[in-house]
Amino acid sequence: HLNLSQNGIGDEGIAALVSGLTAAANTSLETLNLSRNAFTIAGVRSLSTLIQSERSTLKDLSLHSMRIDDDGISILADALTNNTSLETLFLDLHGSTSAGSNIFSRLLCDTSSINNIYLSNHTLQTIGWSDQFIDEGKYFSLNRQGKQLNPINRRLVPMCKILIHHPDLADMKPFYKWKLKFIPVIADWFRSARGCKGFFEESIETFQRRQLSAMYRFIRGVPMLVADGYWSQQLKQVRVKKRQFEEVEKQLLEILEKKRKVEEEEMQVLDRLSGQRASL
Repeated sequence: HLNLSQNGIGDEGIAALVSGLTAAANTSLETLNLSRNAFTIAGVRSLSTLIQSERSTLKDLSLHSMRIDDDGISILADALTNNTSLETLFLDLHGSTSAGSNIFSRLLCDTSSINNIYLSNHTLQTIGWSDQFIDEGKYFSLNRQGKQLNPINRRLVPMCKILIHHPDLADMKPFYKWKLKFIPVIADWFRSARGCKGFFEESIETFQRRQLSAMYRFIRGVPMLVADGYWSQQLKQVRVKKRQFEEVEKQLLEILEKKRKVEEEEMQVLDRLSGQRASL
């Protein structure tokens, strides 16, 4: 535990602190309190280096009464994307707007794609301070319960988030290249995701239908990909032949143009020869 609150620490002090902590051989620091200090967004940027560090063991970070704005929140969110240790971020949200809340919401679960959900943060359990907390209870609850269910393998949390927003894994185009070899992977994924049933009020039959729907979509999509690939290859070959004919056509036009000029020269010679004979 390290409590440095109300010490008037500025940007240079934060930079020096972060440099020392990231270089230290002892990386067991779990609680860091930097509340009520004087650093600005530059200090937040330095602090993000510590949060992103693979050696970071921080579980609780206090930055309340700092009035960090949306730009600062964006820096913190970027740093927290790959962080797997921080559970509590005490933060004064009075300096931010609804945009800042949206940034944290995307951090906890970026629903734009299956892959982005996997890349979201699955460790944070609390963001805020006093009477202001980020209202993302379902994601915080998933993160918290995921740790309790399996503190070592945290794969279950992103699986549950995926099943909330992509029930039958509709976005499977990136996996089509594996063709039918990917079917056992889908089956294994749903087998592992059975632990998520406690987060949903649905029957075993409904969950099984999710799996069958995902497999059906994948199997149906693979032939379309193969067909698209076949006809794309055919189109490519036809266009190659077309370019070859166009080149031959260009050469023929050049030959015809040369022939025309030779014929013009022939006519001019014949005219001169005819003129000379007439004068004799």
